[in-house]
Amino acid sequence: MELRRLKLLLLLANITGVVLVAGMDDVWVELRAPRFVVHHHSATLNCEHNVDSDSLYKVVFFKNGQRIMKFVRGRDPPYELYNITGADLNLLQLSPTSLTLDMLDFTASGTYACEIALETPLYSKVSKLHDLTVIVRQKNRPKIKIKHKKLSSSEHLEATCQSAPAHPAPHLTWFINNMKVDERLTIPHGAVNVHRHHHGMPLAITNSSLRFPLSSLQLFPNQTVDITCLSTIPSYASISEGFADVQNHTVTVNVVRLEPEPTQLPVKIISSELNSSQRISSRLLMFIVTLVCRFSHNFF
Repeated sequence: MELRRLKLLLLLANITGVVLVAGMDDVWVELRAPRFVVHHHSATLNCEHNVDSDSLYKVVFFKNGQRIMKFVRGRDPPYELYNITGADLNLLQLSPTSLTLDMLDFTASGTYACEIALETPLYSKVSKLHDLTVIVRQKNRPKIKIKHKKLSSSEHLEATCQSAPAHPAPHLTWFINNMKVDERLTIPHGAVNVHRHHHGMPLAITNSSLRFPLSSLQLFPNQTVDITCLSTIPSYASISEGFADVQNHTVTVNVVRLEPEPTQLPVKIISSELNSSQRISSRLLMFIVTLVCRFSHNFF
C-alpha cells in the first residue's frame, strides 16, 4: 500500500512540477461545488484547505484533468486562465481559491478538482474528484393514474406514475400516507426519451407502477389513503444541497365497506288453479256443516 501511494505521489510530482516531501499528512484540501446546476445558471467552485495563506504558493483548478485556472503567488499577473468549454469565467469574482462559472451549458458538465502547493516546504495536494452536472428542471408535476379510486381494505391499490420531461431523467419515489413505500412493491419501468429538446439536449421521462396491499395499513371503512409520487433530480438529497429539482403529486383513494350480496328467501308460489280448488272445498265444507245443523234441529 505504501509503495503504491509513493508511486502516485511521484506521478503527481511529475505532472505538477512540484517536489513532494513527507511529513505533511495533516494538510487537507477539498473542492466545494454544487453537484447539479440548472442550465444557464452559475456555479461557484471553492478550493478549501487548512494551509496558512502566507504559505500558500499555488492553486490550480481542473476540469476533466485539464487546467482551467492557475494562481501563483508573486507572479505578475498572478492568474493564468485556460480555455473552458460550456461556461463563462466571471473575472469579477475570481480569487486565489475560488472561481465562478456563468451561463453553464451542457458541455460544462464534467469532473472537477483543485490542487494547492506550498513553496516552503515544497509540497502539493490534490482534492478528491467532484462531479458537476448541468440539468433541465421539470416544468410540471408527475401524473398519477389510479385503477380504482374506491377500494375495500382487503384489496390491492394499483397505480402508475409518469414524470415530466427533464434532463437527466428524474427518479420516482412512492409514498402512502407520507410513508415511503417498500421498493419491492414498486416496478420501475426506466427512462424514455421524448420528442422534446432543450437547447439541443433531448429530454426524458421516467415511469413507475405500484401494487400496494391495503390490508397492511389496517384501515377501517370510510377512510381515505393518500398516494404520493415524488419526482426528483437526483435520486437522493445531499445534506448540504437537498434536491436539485423536485416535483410531487398526491391523489386520494376512498376505502369503502363492501356490503354482502342480499340473500333471497324461498317464496312459495301458489298457482291460480290451486286457489280455485281450495275455494270450492271451503264452500262444500260450509254447505255440509249447514245441512248437519238443520238436520239436528228438525230431529230434536
